[in-house]
Amino acid sequence: MTEEYSPLIIDSTFLSDSKKFIKERIMPWEGLARSGIITEDDANNIKLLEKQSVENRNSTVKAQVDLYASSLLHVLSKINDKDDIIKNILALINDLLLDLPEFSKSLLNLSSADSGLPFNPFLKHLENKDLLIKSLSLYNLTILLKQKNHADNEVLYKIFNTITSMFESDNNYIMIIVQILQDLLIKYKSVYQDYLVSYFKPINNLITQSASHPNATGLQLSYNILLATWILSFNSQNNKILTHNFPQLAGNLLIIAKDSIKLKIVRISVAILKNFVSTVNSQQEQFKVIKLLLFHDALNTIKTLKERKFASNGSDEELANDLNYLNDNLLEIVNTKLTSFDEYMTSLENPKLISWASPIHKSNEFWLENSYRFKDSNFKLVKKIFDIMNHNDGAIPIILLNDLQFLIKNLGQDLITFVNNHSQYKLLVMSYLDQGNNELKYEALKTIQLLVGHNF
Repeated sequence: MTEEYSPLIIDSTFLSDSKKFIKERIMPWEGLARSGIITEDDANNIKLLEKQSVENRNSTVKAQVDLYASSLLHVLSKINDKDDIIKNILALINDLLLDLPEFSKSLLNLSSADSGLPFNPFLKHLENKDLLIKSLSLYNLTILLKQKNHADNEVLYKIFNTITSMFESDNNYIMIIVQILQDLLIKYKSVYQDYLVSYFKPINNLITQSASHPNATGLQLSYNILLATWILSFNSQNNKILTHNFPQLAGNLLIIAKDSIKLKIVRISVAILKNFVSTVNSQQEQFKVIKLLLFHDALNTIKTLKERKFASNGSDEELANDLNYLNDNLLEIVNTKLTSFDEYMTSLENPKLISWASPIHKSNEFWLENSYRFKDSNFKLVKKIFDIMNHNDGAIPIILLNDLQFLIKNLGQDLITFVNNHSQYKLLVMSYLDQGNNELKYEALKTIQLLVGHNF
């Protein structure tokens, strides 16, 4: 193998064992030739390779590399419903791609005769229900794509869509596809970013799982998932999308960093958070990210991490630097800019974070000091509260009804008139009286009584 040729080597005992099992099974090549599914020459070419050692097999292919590239791809394109045969060919192609740069080059050269080659035969098998066939097809496609200067976006979308769907499978396959994703992101991150929210959703779910049940995903798999996230976090637009659409991600990363027993997981979690703060489009965006981190009690977590041996004694300079960066930037905001109203705005910007855990919702002092802000821009923030209530359930409407009661008490007739002039808001509050949740009914009743001028 030449120095320039460095195909992805997937770290997976499951994949290695699966390939070994595939290659040990006897395949009916003569029968396929007799039935006309493949040619007799194709059958003979493959049978010859099966009888040889790995070294001799590679020498045979290298001596007739164009013949074998064309032959194996031809067989792969012809077989549609025989999964054992498909797996055998995919595993053989995978071995040759890993061992022989000449074979990879020859496959790519087939595009000069047919623009659908070499990718279409592999892309076809991404539709297969067998996860091992999908995995081997993705693996081979990734090795080939790494050698290309440019790839068709539709090809990449199909690959990324398949990878995303496979995050719902078991951990053995997730371990394979997340390494494939990492390799593709290095070169084709800009295409992945086109559908970042939908593509990242299952990854976010796994990070959430790691934060709540550290042993459920396994340490190495958790690390690989975080590594893919870290690659994405070197882009300011990505960070804006991730922190806005997944506001709990920052909190989960802090939990993982605090609780993990593996230094490399602590390091990568902190590095992602550092990128969220440092790689931004504007100071305003950085302020939003820092508010989000502070909402998740980041300063206390950072303080805990800084006191640990690996950070305090300078044995991990990179981690220590990242922690110092986060600590300095968060402290500056706390000391110079942050107010309790900023905390409240963070929860409105990220409704999933609305919780009774924040004392603001029950603080008379907060509402006395800040209620006037809710009149700005024709009650823009009140409209936001009603919009959040309308699109959420559980504790969120209960908490926001509580907030509205404070606002009505402090703003009086101005807010009552505004709500009365917007019948959809009154109807929304009244609809909660028909809900099964007694706490929600109670808060709705209190709000209605204040709106009609009664004190409760």
